[in-house]
Amino acid sequence: MAQNVLDSLKWFAPETSLVAVLVLIFLADAALPKARSTVLSFMLGCLGLVAAIAATVKLAPLDPTLYFSGVVAHDGLSSFFRILVFASGILGLYAAYGSKEIEEKYRNEYAILILCVVFGMSLMAISTNLIMLYIGIETVSIVSFALAGLNRESLRSNEAALKYMIYGALSSGLMIYGFSLLYGVTGSLQYSQIHTALVAMNMAEPPLILQMAMLLIFGGLAFKISAFPMHFWTPDVYEGAPTPVVTFFSVGPKAAGMAALIRIFYTVFASKTGETFTVMPGTALVHGLAIVSALTMLVGNFSAIAQVSVKRMLAYSSIAHVGYLLMGMVATNEKGLVAILFYLVVYYAMNVGAFIVTGLVMESRGSDDIESFRGVGWTNPYLGVVMAVFLFSLTGIPVFGGFVGKFLLFGSLIDVPGFLWLALWGVLNSVVSLYYYARIVKAMWLDKPVSASSQPLPAIAMTTYHWVGLALLAIPTVLLGLFFSPVVRLAKASVAALLS
Repeated sequence: MAQNVLDSLKWFAPETSLVAVLVLIFLADAALPKARSTVLSFMLGCLGLVAAIAATVKLAPLDPTLYFSGVVAHDGLSSFFRILVFASGILGLYAAYGSKEIEEKYRNEYAILILCVVFGMSLMAISTNLIMLYIGIETVSIVSFALAGLNRESLRSNEAALKYMIYGALSSGLMIYGFSLLYGVTGSLQYSQIHTALVAMNMAEPPLILQMAMLLIFGGLAFKISAFPMHFWTPDVYEGAPTPVVTFFSVGPKAAGMAALIRIFYTVFASKTGETFTVMPGTALVHGLAIVSALTMLVGNFSAIAQVSVKRMLAYSSIAHVGYLLMGMVATNEKGLVAILFYLVVYYAMNVGAFIVTGLVMESRGSDDIESFRGVGWTNPYLGVVMAVFLFSLTGIPVFGGFVGKFLLFGSLIDVPGFLWLALWGVLNSVVSLYYYARIVKAMWLDKPVSASSQPLPAIAMTTYHWVGLALLAIPTVLLGLFFSPVVRLAKASVAALLS
């Protein structure tokens, strides 16, 4: 454990670089004209995030280390999620720089808010203490409310921010109360000490107060990842918030929430036994997660079928994908953990790509309805092809990364007694998702680019900036379906600390 302050600061270098960049952006905003400071803010933000990724990589080898008196950890898992959330910040800035939805006067604020959220997400990923976790979650939540309502003149954006804030305040209150109950039972806020205290109690059936604490904590984390039954905010916020903000929301906070959920689940409420984990007896925690996973898939996929707005459809789709991710938690083995990490990487590329294309269509044709996608494949073949790649991967069709991710998730349950039904349920839900994804592909390639009144729809405006960005997302979406071994090996190395 790194107790010396200077040693601890070394391990905290990625987050320190973000703070330094935030200070520079504030200074640039105050000293330079608005137009110049805006460009500089985005450039500094991207450079700061790249520096944070470089600092994370430089801290390897990934020997597990606790620092700042043990409240945060440096290990393979924290490094993996650090890189993932820093990368999500880069794409959040990328999506906004070429977008007309973020008004010019709010662009500096957008860059600052994105970096603040990324800082909070990183804290969530590295926390090994309940208070530090709560600080990270509140940093993400409060700043996210402002991001959702960034366009203050838009009623839809204001509505999205208000709903997000109401649900967020409720979930935070429930979770902090769960933390207090857990502290009351175990006398500690440290994950490892809580686990030791629970094991020492040797309870055949945990008392009601402990079960209530677990329910409240997992309920709060369910809000961050949009899992049932805390998913209600997602479609309204995704529809009302600016598309670049939604693009960022769809991957970053979910990755951070999964990081927190994995660390709490496997280091507090489970013990390693051989190649698998044994959850605290008498809690039915695994079966509860299985039910939540099944219901999350069901609600997400069947709600998406009825949607006309593509942003709302992708919102419900993102809920369904959380259900798939939770299958890896139910497996309680190395295969499940590796599958979660691999799927998050693939989901990052294909989901962000789908939202960027949706934003381009919305800007050019004034709507995100499926009808607005009519004939996109014929007026802009490149856009039609990359969108089809993203949607087919989200469905889980072979040769795309989404197929390998789902195959790993479903396969992790095959050898787990009593949960074959959940794997089959996941397969059936993937078939259901093909229907609503195919509606978009049909509109792009089988319908003419004309409106209901037979008026030609405008071509989608694209620049080299968009061509390059979409290619950098579409290529790995395909390659991860063919050459997935390197990412799988990285995922195994990242979870090694939990398995040791």
